[in-house]
Amino acid sequence: MNVNSVKFGTLLKVRKYQEKKAQEELLHIRTQKQREEETLSKLAEKHDEEISSSPQTGRVQAAEVQVSRAFLRKLAKEIQAQKNKVDEIKQQEEIKTYELIERKKAKEMVELLEEKFQLQLAKERERKEQRLIDVLAQRTQVEKKL
Repeated sequence: MNVNSVKFGTLLKVRKYQEKKAQEELLHIRTQKQREEETLSKLAEKHDEEISSSPQTGRVQAAEVQVSRAFLRKLAKEIQAQKNKVDEIKQQEEIKTYELIERKKAKEMVELLEEKFQLQLAKERERKEQRLIDVLAQRTQVEKKL
């Protein structure tokens, strides 16, 4: 086995590991994003339910209205915080997606280089074999003439 083949093999293992790790991290980020989006959806539903059930007309006590409005403000802040969290996770997802693409490219480049190297070795072996065949053929012709 050629030293360069071992180097390519080791480098390829590293690239594959890096790609797999990036895929796992991206999957984790996407799972987290999905959970946070579900939380955001639940908060929005809760907000909508509170708006529809809040006291709006008729004889309502001021304290009830104040509590309802305070709760709605609190929900609005939570929703905004959750939106910010989801946006942050989306940015992480974009970064990790780009990283994964780069890892795949790096792995493919090593695979391509290894393939070219193996082709080059095969051509070199073929040339050497052909030279040996030519030398043997010349010797055979020389011996026939003698």
